[in-house]
Amino acid sequence: MEPVVEPCLSVVMPCFNEAATVESMVARVLASPYTAEVIVVDDGSTDGSAELLAGLTDPRLRVLTQDRNRGKGAAVRLGFSHATSPFVIVQDADGEYDPDEFPHVLAPLLADKADVVYGSRFHTARPHRVLYFWHSVGNRILTTTSNVFTNLNLTDMETCYKVFRREVIQSFVIEEDRFGFEPEITAKVARGGWRIYEVGISYSGRTYAEGKKINWKDGVRAIYCIVRYSALGGRLLKPPTGSHADVVDFDEADEELTTTLDSLDGATNYADWIYSMMEPHLGQKVLEVGAGHGTLTDRLMQGRCVTATDVSPRCVAMLEEKYRDDPEVDVKFCDIEQDVEPGPFDSVVLVNVLEHLDDDEKALRRLREALRPGGSLLLFVPAFERLYSDFDRRIGHRRRYHRRALADVVTSAGLDPVDIHYVNSLGVAAWWLVAKKLRRTPADGPLVATFDRAVVPTLRRMEERYTPPFGQSLLCVARRPA
Repeated sequence: MEPVVEPCLSVVMPCFNEAATVESMVARVLASPYTAEVIVVDDGSTDGSAELLAGLTDPRLRVLTQDRNRGKGAAVRLGFSHATSPFVIVQDADGEYDPDEFPHVLAPLLADKADVVYGSRFHTARPHRVLYFWHSVGNRILTTTSNVFTNLNLTDMETCYKVFRREVIQSFVIEEDRFGFEPEITAKVARGGWRIYEVGISYSGRTYAEGKKINWKDGVRAIYCIVRYSALGGRLLKPPTGSHADVVDFDEADEELTTTLDSLDGATNYADWIYSMMEPHLGQKVLEVGAGHGTLTDRLMQGRCVTATDVSPRCVAMLEEKYRDDPEVDVKFCDIEQDVEPGPFDSVVLVNVLEHLDDDEKALRRLREALRPGGSLLLFVPAFERLYSDFDRRIGHRRRYHRRALADVVTSAGLDPVDIHYVNSLGVAAWWLVAKKLRRTPADGPLVATFDRAVVPTLRRMEERYTPPFGQSLLCVARRPA
């Protein structure tokens, strides 16, 4: 008697100009009893792929659309963020990989032996189309180089068929937009200490005439990615169950935040700088989420009506006392992971708040509904997961953001990014030295005062003229579509 198969697989299918094969590939994937959902990410196709996908009606199929061709890495990053099943696999739309292999690559996961499974095209006796010799040589060079840096013994690092427990693949940021995401993922999985298995699969490669897209430039980029991500690792976005990256409890984080906010109250130059970047995008009616001690509220209320909210009862009490005689400021307790003040607001402001939330996309979707059509969402968040320190953990940061990852979560929440750029370039070195290497508190009063008075005025003038390619924080301006 055949065992009953439960649908357990989210299949993420990037698609760029695959009109000849995408419809049949979707049908083949949906025919598998293991498929719970198919998430096709149309990566700016111009050959009719999008129109073909729009005609498919299976309720298990979701089609996401990129506004332009951003690359395979960007497509799978978006697809992974929408996956809901216990296991997630990448399935190319070109027919090179056979969905009949799903039971083989899932077997170690279903037996609870693995957290990640690679489907190897070389460690196998299954059918394999004979094609380019130098491609196979290049693949083995890349795999061997990756193994040297990760201390793994894979035979096919570049395989499309990688299957993950969902909590694994959703726990870190994918930064690469093109094919460099393959060595990036491998490096980050290795650094995470997850259990990795490899099983042999069949493979029906295609020629360049048939539409193959990878080229030698991608091989050069892969070498760079192997070195970069293996050496620097990847900070977890959300600590998975059982991970070493535990987050402190709320009370401890609130106590640490109190000390930090006290130190930052006197950083007037820094607060003025943040406000100056947001001011051109503010409307008349403003919702401030996570107002803290009211440092930014003082600036937001200049000629505006401000609803200042916080999840901390201590902060709410301080704000109520501070603004009890000011009719322009309405202070309220609000936990945006549970509820949001009803709008419509012209602007919603979050300064160093989003990184504390378990589900940032869900929170942004709620805030989107609080905005009027055309209203602005203004975010200020800590940047670069590689700067994540014990201090981040102590104050309750779930993550730090890369620019691409922030753009993806904002877009997924139904908002249109207008501008996302790094701020405080000198803060990168300062945070790395103080928080990462010296393990000191970067919000220490004397350090903050020195930075605010001696560095911020000059740094602000410099970055108002030249946008830096990196920074300790990210500023994001997004709009609710009109």
